[in-house]
Amino acid sequence: MAGSILIYLTIYAILAFGITRFIIPHLGSGDVRIPEKLPSGMDEIISKMKEKAENGAQFLELAYDYLGSRYRSERFNTFFKFHYLFLPLEKVWASPGFMPCTQTNFLLRIFLVKSGFFKDEDIRRKHIPVNFVPHQYLVVRVDGKWINADAGEKQRGMKLGEYLKWFG
Repeated sequence: MAGSILIYLTIYAILAFGITRFIIPHLGSGDVRIPEKLPSGMDEIISKMKEKAENGAQFLELAYDYLGSRYRSERFNTFFKFHYLFLPLEKVWASPGFMPCTQTNFLLRIFLVKSGFFKDEDIRRKHIPVNFVPHQYLVVRVDGKWINADAGEKQRGMKLGEYLKWFG
């Protein structure tokens, strides 16, 4: 019995934390480039934030607050709305509310790079298991320091600099 449970847990771990990285966009293998053409309205919002921000740290805070207020991650909805993981950028942008962490992080990455304050190499994706489901957050280099950014969890009280832990 214990051996069977261990086998099932091992298979689940390989599927959930290994194979998914090759299937789900923005999760792991192969990096999706920042698009040249952005969905309608996104450029304007980035430009307004850029005007308000005096530096990268301020822009990161503005983008985190905006996207974290517009989108939220939910582990159970990630299962029930699995197809959201594969939505094109235009559909993600037009659909505030629930969005998987990978999609919210892709939006944050776009905002940061398009702002001109950051380069893609200033942004790292981190993956951790949360409640037995893969979760992603970003780590952003600001003035030589790395800052955690888990924008999809902002509506649950997560502040810039924090990230969801194992059993969030």
